[in-house]
Amino acid sequence: MSLKQTQEITIWAFKDGKKGHEKQIDALISEIALHKNVVICEFSAFDAWQNHNSRPNIIIGAGNSTHQPMLKVKKTHPSATTIVLMKPSLRPTQCFDIAIVPDMDTYYFGRPDNVITTQGVLSKYSDQDPKPKTGLIVIGGKSRHFLFRKKVVQQQIEWILNDLYQDYEWKITTSPRSPDLSLPKHPGNAKFFSWKDTDENWLSNEIKQSEITFLTPESVSVLYEALSTKTQVYVFHHELHADDHGQRQTKVTKNITKLKKQNLIGYIESKRHTFSRSIKSAELFHPKNKEPLSEVKRVVQELLRIL
Repeated sequence: MSLKQTQEITIWAFKDGKKGHEKQIDALISEIALHKNVVICEFSAFDAWQNHNSRPNIIIGAGNSTHQPMLKVKKTHPSATTIVLMKPSLRPTQCFDIAIVPDMDTYYFGRPDNVITTQGVLSKYSDQDPKPKTGLIVIGGKSRHFLFRKKVVQQQIEWILNDLYQDYEWKITTSPRSPDLSLPKHPGNAKFFSWKDTDENWLSNEIKQSEITFLTPESVSVLYEALSTKTQVYVFHHELHADDHGQRQTKVTKNITKLKKQNLIGYIESKRHTFSRSIKSAELFHPKNKEPLSEVKRVVQELLRIL
């Protein structure tokens, strides 16, 4: 019997502890649960699952450390369907029944037939109307994709709070990668929330409720979570890393450039002082009004058709 004809399905979800990966799994399962009665069994990549008394219909995982247990479960339960999120880097994609892979991941010899390509990573869809005159600023940190200059980030935040959007109520938050940051000068329109003092749903709820969201561009999961809501998304200006061949491009930096050209995200463009690299002047470019990305809905419809 196909899963389309089955009203209740059991999903075994393998998680690696990385929040961005786990949010993709949760987004997919939440959307499936709108169509089916779902029984969810969650395991870490290193949990013992052999004595679990349920039989999975679907096995989902994201992150390299989840792949081995997924494939071991498949041997024990060969009728189950394995669904891997993102392109596997240590195993061929064809080891899994279905791979849900963002368009920024490259296959140099053609995408395998079992790949469902998505615009960015999967995120929960929301058509909730945001609260007018509210803004959210999400600060990341160092990455291999962009330089993170604390002074430059703070200058951009001050510009947003004091010049661009003085009449908005702002919330500013950090991530585990963030350096120690003090709240920039502002006219009493901003509150600071450390990621350590918020619960796991705080950021998602604030994104949905904010009319505008500014974020540092290295966090792919937060970026696409915001693009899947009605908030207007902007990225801070960050310089690229440089090597002997000039500025170093990665799939993340190339994707940010593509989203800018598509007018899906707004952005700050700045000119810097040569030696201090502090901001000399800045300009804000706005995104086009858009509907939220609904990739997770499209993917689940495709899965129901395939399975």
